[in-house]
Amino acid sequence: MLKKLWRNEKGFTMIEMMVVIIIIAVLIGVGIKFYLGYIENSRIAKAKGQLSTMQAAMDGWYVEKGEYPAPGTTNGTDYDDLTAADCKLDEAGIRGTSSDGKNVLDPWGKKYKFKRDDVAPGTNNTYTITTGYADVQGTGKALIGTGTDGKSESPDFE
Repeated sequence: MLKKLWRNEKGFTMIEMMVVIIIIAVLIGVGIKFYLGYIENSRIAKAKGQLSTMQAAMDGWYVEKGEYPAPGTTNGTDYDDLTAADCKLDEAGIRGTSSDGKNVLDPWGKKYKFKRDDVAPGTNNTYTITTGYADVQGTGKALIGTGTDGKSESPDFE
């Protein structure tokens, strides 16, 4: 009697395992890309909310004083950070530092910047607040909030 040897294979072949691992790797890659996009969009929404709050304070200051508050002059540039010692924004309700003395930062960890423009000499009727991070969504632009004569525009890209 001939005895046939049957191979009783149970399990997966190496090729089947490799295919499954490749599929899992592709799904993880897509998931990470989606997650990073979600994080960036939430940072943008948070920055727009913070800019809108600052703009409301600026408009309130303008209604009361007839001009926008003066930026600080600590760093000697056109744009001044909100933590300058002589920055008047804290009087408008915008603080460059929190109660624990730490800098208030945009969602990317950079300092907000403020600039007051004089459209006509002595008028102080235009301002700009921008995020310190200048490559939002890889555009090479920052988020910006502007206002003129006590009316602010919705925050948007530069």
